[in-house]
Amino acid sequence: MSLLRLLPAVLDDIAEAAEWYDEQGYPGLGDRFVHAFYFYVRYIEQYGKAYPQVYEEFHRILLKPFPYAAYFRYHKDSVVVSLVFHTARNPRLLRRMLKERRAET
Repeated sequence: MSLLRLLPAVLDDIAEAAEWYDEQGYPGLGDRFVHAFYFYVRYIEQYGKAYPQVYEEFHRILLKPFPYAAYFRYHKDSVVVSLVFHTARNPRLLRRMLKERRAET
């Protein structure tokens, strides 16, 4: 098992999404999103290589039941969660953000 790291920007991604869900008037939905993210982080730690590589070296795991995906890659001796991204957003923005976040590693 590889050492797991979350880029600091990922915590911002999660907080932004959770805040949006909370503002929709569904009490606790933001917390459910955060819990879903950390639930899937355990899968990344254990089974990350089983998830598809979707852009260069980045793998993706869908954060069901939410329309978000977490993008991660293997770097040296660790797996780095680099981005949490809404699946309906522009794919060009996704590629640009992955490039930027790769540089943060």
